Amino acid sequence: SSGINAEYGEAKKQITKIDASSVTVHDLQVLLETTTFHGFPIVADEQLNIVVGYISRNDLTHGLRCARDRHIDLVNASRVFLDGNVFQRSVSMSGGPISVSLVKFVNLDPICVEPKTPLAHAIDMFTKLGLSQVLVTHRGKLRGVITRKDILRFIDNIHNEQKREQGFAFRVFT
Repeated sequence: SSGINAEYGEAKKQITKIDASSVTVHDLQVLLETTTFHGFPIVADEQLNIVVGYISRNDLTHGLRCARDRHIDLVNASRVFLDGNVFQRSVSMSGGPISVSLVKFVNLDPICVEPKTPLAHAIDMFTKLGLSQVLVTHRGKLRGVITRKDILRFIDNIHNEQKREQGFAFRVFT
């Protein structure tokens, strides 16, 4: 079968993502400190894995900084809202820490492709739209992330393979 999975390989098994149903300030801080990714898919919850958005590393860093500046009572346990669902800005019912929304920093409609999307089409999207990443989803569920660097590496591998084949053919026929 043709498509991203067949031509590019299976999507990475371990995808670093943000679970919008239960993320805290501390969770996001740890994510920023322990990864070097340029951005993160956001899913409705870890089990369902339905994509609800994408946030770049820069926007997440800036959003957290703004939230801390605006809310002196923001703590590590403060709940962070990253999707379009209604949230309570004030103290929670149980009297716990305040919650904060970073929705304005989130791309709520990230560009996604299905696993069967032809790789040539994905390359075309990166080239014509100037994309940095595309989420791979199947029926809305996150399956992987393809970055511009992944595409360039793939093209480079094909180019090197073609050069090797041409060199081999040249040696055989001389």
